[in-house]
Amino acid sequence: MTTPNRTTLLRLADRINASLEEHYWRWAFIFVVALLGCSIAKDVRQKMWLDELLTVHMAQQGGAAQILRATKDGSDGAPPLYAMIVSSYMSVFKSQSLAVRLPATVAYCAMVLCLLAFSRRRLPAIYSFVAALFVCDACLWYATEGRGYGIVLGCTAGALLCWQMATEDRRRGLALTLLAACLALMTAVHYYAIFFLVPLLLAEVVRWRRSHKVDCSILAAMLPALLVLVAHYPLIRAWQPVQAHRCLPATWNQIPEFYVRYLLSLWAVFLSAAIALGIFSDLGDFKNARPTGILRQEWAAIAALSLIPLLMVATSKYTTHVFVHRYALWAVIGIALLFSGVLSFAANQQTTVGLAVLGVLLVSLAIQEIRALWTIPVLQRGEAVLRELETLPNTQEPIVVANAPAFVELSYYAEPRLRQRLVYALSRDLELRYTHCDTFALLMLGLSRHTNLHIVDYNAVVAEDASFLLAAAADDYLPKHLIAAGYQLTPLNPGNPPVLYAVQAPEVQRKVGDGTNH
Repeated sequence: MTTPNRTTLLRLADRINASLEEHYWRWAFIFVVALLGCSIAKDVRQKMWLDELLTVHMAQQGGAAQILRATKDGSDGAPPLYAMIVSSYMSVFKSQSLAVRLPATVAYCAMVLCLLAFSRRRLPAIYSFVAALFVCDACLWYATEGRGYGIVLGCTAGALLCWQMATEDRRRGLALTLLAACLALMTAVHYYAIFFLVPLLLAEVVRWRRSHKVDCSILAAMLPALLVLVAHYPLIRAWQPVQAHRCLPATWNQIPEFYVRYLLSLWAVFLSAAIALGIFSDLGDFKNARPTGILRQEWAAIAALSLIPLLMVATSKYTTHVFVHRYALWAVIGIALLFSGVLSFAANQQTTVGLAVLGVLLVSLAIQEIRALWTIPVLQRGEAVLRELETLPNTQEPIVVANAPAFVELSYYAEPRLRQRLVYALSRDLELRYTHCDTFALLMLGLSRHTNLHIVDYNAVVAEDASFLLAAAADDYLPKHLIAAGYQLTPLNPGNPPVLYAVQAPEVQRKVGDGTNH
C-alpha cells in the first residue's frame, strides 16, 4: 500500500519527469550554459599548474613550426596541437589562464551535449541526465584544465554519438565525416586516445555477427586516427629518453587505482541508487515508453570502454612503460553510460529511482562548483614558497628553487622583483641518483632552450654563487645533497619542515671562521 507521502513523492517525480521529457533540450541547454558559466569563471580565477604553464610556454613560441621544434626538443611531452590552437588566438585574451583553458572548457561542455544526445535515443530523460552528470561529477577538474583531456572527453562522446547515428543511417555521410574528425582530433591531442578504436572495433564485430555485413565506411572512418598517430611518430620517438626513467611507470596496481580515483568520490551516488531501488522498486510510477533500450552493439562499446584501462595498462607495461591515470580518463564515459543503462533496466525505467540518483549527482556537482569558486586560489606546488619569498627584502641574492613544478609556477606568478632572482639548478645525474628518474631534468632542459626561464646547470650555479637562498620542499633532494657536500643550510622560516634556507659554501664558512669575510 502506498502511503500519502510516497504518493506525493511519486507525483513530484512524475511532474519532474514529464518536464524533462517534454522540454529535454531546453533543460539540457540550461544545464550546459550554467556549466559553461561556472567553468569560465574558474578558468579566469584559478591559478595554473605545471602542465598548463607548459601549454602557455609552448603557445608563446611564435608559430606552428616553433611549437613543433620545442616539442621535439622535450619542452613538453604533450602533442603540439593543443598549444597550436591556443597560440592562434592567445593574444586576443587579457587572461592567459582563460585562453589556455577555453578549448578544454568548450569541448567538455560539448561532451555533455553529445552524451545527452546519445542517451536520449535509448534511455528515459532522467537516466540520460544521470549519465551526463555522472561524468561531470567524476571528471569536473578537466573542464578547466588547459591541456588536451577536455578535448579527448568531448571527442569520445562525439565519436559515440556519430557512430550511433551512422549505424542508424541518420545523416550517415555527415556522421561518418564527424566520426573520422573526432577520432583524429582526440588522437592528435593525446596519443593514448588511439585505444578508443578498440571499443568501436568490438562493437562493429557485434554488428557484423548480427547482420553478416562488414560496415567498411565506419572502418574507413577509423583510418585517419591511425594516420595521425603515424604522423606523430617522430615526436613520440623524441620523447623516449624521458620514458626510460619515468617517475610514474606503468604497473598493475594502476588498474584498481584508476577506478578508485574516479569512482570513489561517487559513493553517495551508488548508495542512493541502491536505497532507491529498495524503496521504490514496488511502485508503479510513470514510465517512458519511448526509449527502445541500449542496443547490443552499444552495450559492447560502452562495456569495452569501461574496461579499457585494463588494456591500456597492460599494453603500456610492455611497450612505452608509461601510464598515468588521466590517460584513460575517457573510460569514465563508458562507466557512466553503463551505470545509467543498468540502473534504468534494474529500476524498470521508474522515474523515482532515477530522480533520487539525479538529485544526489546535482548536489555533488553544486558542492564542487561552489567550493571551487569560494576557495581562495593557490599554487599547486609553490604556494608555501611564494608566501615565504614575499617576506624577503629587495636584494640581488639568487633564489635557487629545488622543485621543478614549483619553479615554473613561481616564475609565472611571483612578483617581478622575485622572478628575476629565481634560478633552477639543473642536474640530470643528481635527479637520477636521488629519485631514480630524470623526467623533470629532461623537461627543464627542453624549456631552457625555448623559454626565458632561468634554468642553469647545477655546477655553474654552485661555482658562481658561494652563498644563495634555497627554496625546497620536504621531498626535494637538493638540501640533502648540499649538506652532504659540506654546505651549511640555515632555515629562514619557522615552518616544519622549513621551505627557505640560507646556503653557504664550505669556503665561505672557513672565511667566516677565520675572520676574513668582511
